[in-house]
Amino acid sequence: MRTTMLRAVTAVLTAVAAAALMSAAPPPGDYVMHTVGRGETVSLICIKYYGRYSPELASAIRRANPGVANINMVKPGQKLRLRRPIKAQEPAAAAVSAEEKALYEYHVQANQGVVTLVEGKARLKRPGKATAALAANTILAPGDTVETGPNGRAEIIINRESVVRLSANSRMTVSVLRDAEGNAGKTTLGASLGAFWTKVRATKDRLCRFELELPTAIAGVHGTVYQTSVAADQSAEVKVYDGEVSVSGKSAAGAGAALGPGEVPGPGEVPGPHEVTMEEWVRIVRAMQRITVDKSGVPSEPSDFQRKDSDAWERYNEERDSLIADILTEI
Repeated sequence: MRTTMLRAVTAVLTAVAAAALMSAAPPPGDYVMHTVGRGETVSLICIKYYGRYSPELASAIRRANPGVANINMVKPGQKLRLRRPIKAQEPAAAAVSAEEKALYEYHVQANQGVVTLVEGKARLKRPGKATAALAANTILAPGDTVETGPNGRAEIIINRESVVRLSANSRMTVSVLRDAEGNAGKTTLGASLGAFWTKVRATKDRLCRFELELPTAIAGVHGTVYQTSVAADQSAEVKVYDGEVSVSGKSAAGAGAALGPGEVPGPGEVPGPHEVTMEEWVRIVRAMQRITVDKSGVPSEPSDFQRKDSDAWERYNEERDSLIADILTEI
């Protein structure tokens, strides 16, 4: 009799626990299974699914995948259970809680720079803090400097608008991150040493939203793929693979700003021929063209170049660009 009663009580408790678990778990249709691909990190996966990355998203993914030992070191072939992104225009979005919406809502724009990949050794220097090892899934802020070691590489995705990769022995500083959600300003990065690959998303308004500041010049771009190298003597080279880049002397980059109302000067003598200074020059570099800027800031004329099948850095970046193509789709 007692055994029968115990079995009955156990069965009731089991049924209650199962019902509670089912009521607490989201409907199966709210989740998808993602197979981690080669070179993917949790931050890259979050940007693909939700449009942006946050430590809170990483923690939620870890809770949904208790079998994953370290969510910051996912491996190719691993299966991740991910909450479907919530899109504001969908009728079902009204039924979710404010907390769930804040966490899983899909963002077309995101005001952040995220380290989505680190290979080999790299370091991060933040203002007022000691230099530390750079890890994937780090969110960068203005003033941060990223530096790769002899065998290091790093990838940074900014605002779902651009990606920058650093080759070995390279150094870059985040100067300004533009307000993508407010559609204001430009992202400006300082490339002081090494090799950099940049891909910038095209937009219909054709405005420049990204600038790479070199020691003696500024490269302003729109919808472009290009490679930049900066030597130890501060000379630089810009190679454009797609689109076009406006390369200018540093002071010339600010020229042409709109002026307020004022008196228009009368006729005057037109100056004769003169030597163009570093501050005055501007070069438009188009697809499959390159330009060099010497250590004094003197530019060459754009000239043609050809892709090299033997260029491992070029092939590596083209493979990575293919992996993130959907992130930088024109809007």
